[in-house]
Amino acid sequence: MAYFLTTGLVLAATGAALGMTVDHQNQVDHRSGPVAVKYRGDVVITQKQVGAVAPGGRAPSLRCDWAASMSVARHAVAASGTRLVRSIDSDPVVSGTRPGWCVASHSAIKKEVAAKAADMKQHLVMLAQEDEQMLRVELDRIHAPQRAG
Repeated sequence: MAYFLTTGLVLAATGAALGMTVDHQNQVDHRSGPVAVKYRGDVVITQKQVGAVAPGGRAPSLRCDWAASMSVARHAVAASGTRLVRSIDSDPVVSGTRPGWCVASHSAIKKEVAAKAADMKQHLVMLAQEDEQMLRVELDRIHAPQRAG
């Protein structure tokens, strides 16, 4: 008697660091003095197994949906020596789908993401530009005149 797997397979999304990092350095001018800022983006790939294995003679719908995003760490050092650290998680930068099992597609997905290194760098620069206003707010809060209470 043959058993067929006809139910859909949906596994929880899993995330794994790719081992690929992207760095960006900047200097922000502030009334308290220049601020050296470094951003380090670790590329994280999430995979989601979807679809079903079909009985013989029918096409399976099994596929691996994946997305690559960045987990960014910002390290800023103000002229006063104050250190400001922030973590930023981004939306996916690149994504795709591959037929079959995620486990079998892992190395192909890594190669596809590595080929998009320029897109990752551009995304990190954009995040750094967006973060500049937040950094200024943090610096203003730290370097605000103290009020006597």
